[in-house]
Amino acid sequence: MSSEHEYEEHHEYGEHHDHQDHEHHEPDHEHHDGCGCHEPPECADCDPDLIDELKCQAEGTAAQAAYNAASQPALQQARLDYATTRTAYRTSRAAATLEVEELQHKVKQLVERIRCQIKQDDVAQCLEKAFRRICRRLDACGDGGGCCSTGDCTFDKTCPESYDELVSRIAEYQARLERDKTCFTLLIGEPAALTARVEAVKAEIVAITAALEGDQATLDLKKQYVAALVAQRHLDLVWNGFARTQSFIDCLCRALTCWTKGSDAISVLTGCKAVMDCQEAARQAYCDDLRTKTVDEVLMEYERLCGDDQCGDEREDEGEPSDDDSGHDGGSDDEDQDDDARCGCEHGHKHRRRHHRHGHRHD
Repeated sequence: MSSEHEYEEHHEYGEHHDHQDHEHHEPDHEHHDGCGCHEPPECADCDPDLIDELKCQAEGTAAQAAYNAASQPALQQARLDYATTRTAYRTSRAAATLEVEELQHKVKQLVERIRCQIKQDDVAQCLEKAFRRICRRLDACGDGGGCCSTGDCTFDKTCPESYDELVSRIAEYQARLERDKTCFTLLIGEPAALTARVEAVKAEIVAITAALEGDQATLDLKKQYVAALVAQRHLDLVWNGFARTQSFIDCLCRALTCWTKGSDAISVLTGCKAVMDCQEAARQAYCDDLRTKTVDEVLMEYERLCGDDQCGDEREDEGEPSDDDSGHDGGSDDEDQDDDARCGCEHGHKHRRRHHRHGHRHD
């Protein structure tokens, strides 16, 4: 090759390389562990745990789907019952309104009539005092009626990190769901219950009237007076604490909504629990393998740490000697063993041929 051609090749090489600073930094040597072996790099494409994770996620999804399959039919039926109950309650309440007004008028007359027949005023007053006390006790027992869905209707569907907290939250939400479900079931029976209460008060008034018109020698005025007061209380409570039709419908809707929200939250948390249960089972299986197959596990770990090809990475140039081969031209022990022998291009530096791919030849 002519010197002119050599100059052109070297000149072209010089335009692409800065020879003023030729510190060719190699990657730091891998960390050595206690056995003198290299700590292998993480193999990005090797993650067997991903299979277990996907399996656990699938189990969580299946558990959530199973819960939904079991709970949704009742909720779907409740949605139909909600629409039916609203109409039935309006009908029952409209039919009972005039009759209740008539019964209130009758029972008021009975109370006044019997009160006048009791000659001792202090006896009547003491009966009234006793009646008021018992009424307060009945109110404390929940006989006053009103909406039975009054608890918290917010549910946190975020999966907690603590398993114990997760189990506790599911139990709490299940208890709240059952309360609203029971409340809703009670409310859908309210149209029929309203009619039954009106009929019951009507029967009470008929019985008191018959007693007053019976044998006066056996008539117990104190008992009939109290019976009239109780019948009057029953009429006051005939609407079961719902002053208006809309009050009842609002309560019915709230019970169904809280039941639905609770079911939705439990569904999500049930899936979370299934995932955690699966992960714990996988951990236990892994630990069991370590205990029962310790020798095999140690040998496999040895191969991972000290094997020749820990991640299956291909060398940049197939067929080239590895960095720790000693087959290069003799260099002293002081020379960098990672460098190839001088290429003879008179650049005045050492470098690997595979690090400098350029358009000139090395004679």
